[in-house]
Amino acid sequence: MKNIKEEIIDGYKIKYKKHIFSKNIKITLSKDLTVLVTMPIFCSYKIARDFLYKNFEKIKNFKINKKTYTPDLKTKFDTLKIIKSDILKIQKKKEYIYFYYPKNEDFNSDKIQNKLKEAYKKALKTEAKNYLINRIDFLAKKHNFKYNKIALKNQKTRFGSCSIKNNINLNINLMLYDTEVIDYVLIHELVHTKIKNHSQNFWIEVEKYCPKYKILRKKLKETPVYNC
Repeated sequence: MKNIKEEIIDGYKIKYKKHIFSKNIKITLSKDLTVLVTMPIFCSYKIARDFLYKNFEKIKNFKINKKTYTPDLKTKFDTLKIIKSDILKIQKKKEYIYFYYPKNEDFNSDKIQNKLKEAYKKALKTEAKNYLINRIDFLAKKHNFKYNKIALKNQKTRFGSCSIKNNINLNINLMLYDTEVIDYVLIHELVHTKIKNHSQNFWIEVEKYCPKYKILRKKLKETPVYNC
């Protein structure tokens, strides 16, 4: 089952769809008994199908929510709730970010997906401004590092970088990772303010401030960047 994206099981129409911001496999049932299986881009269809089969009995007992029946997306601190409505708008309330899209439009259309992508990116950037900048400032003062400027970016392959002038770039997608992993990346870039290469001395310095860096570095490499 390399490229099967649709099938029928016990009268249910199954649709498999990959989303670049999906962290886990999620199953959603619509009113017409269409089952949408969303998955991370690195997940194989076979794994998604096995997950579906394992939970198929539960699917038959799903209750259809009249407003929301699409997956809720998680940032580090907030939930992005996706709701059918009469209009297209984004609204922030407490720990929720509400994404309303017109009920007469296809949720999987490029238009709606692009708007959702924009909303998710905005949520991550807002959190990054509040968390990453404060956190790196705290770690810099704690370990006596000095940097120039901090910039937040939405990058596909790099979690962070440090320039010759000690300007540090941080990837907003770090907000999708554990606190320990985030701290490792921040320490990594702060050490670069003193050592501009990845020599043995660099890693000795990183280990001084982040003793578990090898484990966290491995975890970071094994998990793709969920670029939004």
